[in-house]
Amino acid sequence: MSKGVIKILIYNMNESQIINEKIEGIKTRFFSALDDYKKYYVYYTKNPEVSEFQNYYSNSKDQIQKISKELVSLTIEIDNKINTLDDKMSDITNKIDNEKKRNEKMKQLLNNLRNTQNGSEILIDDSKKEYNSQYYLNLEVFVGIIILGFSLTTLFKKKQI
Repeated sequence: MSKGVIKILIYNMNESQIINEKIEGIKTRFFSALDDYKKYYVYYTKNPEVSEFQNYYSNSKDQIQKISKELVSLTIEIDNKINTLDDKMSDITNKIDNEKKRNEKMKQLLNNLRNTQNGSEILIDDSKKEYNSQYYLNLEVFVGIIILGFSLTTLFKKKQI
């Protein structure tokens, strides 16, 4: 793994921890605010004329709405981060695919080079065999010419005598 990918993974792990902490904080505040809302809702509905209960009810309702907005905001933030991660992962996947294709080309090239080397060795061996057979043929012809020369020389010397 490259250093960049490792940094991204570590960064994202830290981000997920931060988001988990935010979610836990919202969860805790929400249940506390919900308990207050239930309590003041009952007080307010039983005694609508008491403005203090109305204010507490209104404040607890506003607090729940604020927490809901915060939760929606956090959800949007998470979606954006997921999309960003998806884009990065797609980019990494494309790079990996390109490297795989490049690796296949390199393997084919290496295989061709090995085949070329094997072919070269075969050609060298064949050339040596052909050279040796041509050498022996030339030697035979040379020896034949020498024998024929001696034979002709002795034959003409006999006729002259």
